[in-house]
Amino acid sequence: MKIDDYDFDMTAKAVFIMNSSARELYDTWEDLKSAMIGMAYQYGHSTNSFSTGGYQLTFFNGSDGDIHCRASVQAYTALKYAERMQMENAQ
Repeated sequence: MKIDDYDFDMTAKAVFIMNSSARELYDTWEDLKSAMIGMAYQYGHSTNSFSTGGYQLTFFNGSDGDIHCRASVQAYTALKYAERMQMENAQ
């Protein structure tokens, strides 16, 4: 499996900031990234898409014959974070 390291770095950093339960489960964003990679290897051979804990993993077959995985922030997580920030800024 080929992991898009940049996507995983940026997603883990963002989710660690936006999702308080991620900070309860993991000490650092790097720990979260490691867990995300573990999930990719666990589920990437049996599905095209996997989401949990504020992030989405998308799997596809590359032209090189390998399974590739990209990570992104779930829209729900981003929206809830934006709403929370908007409420805090309004006070």
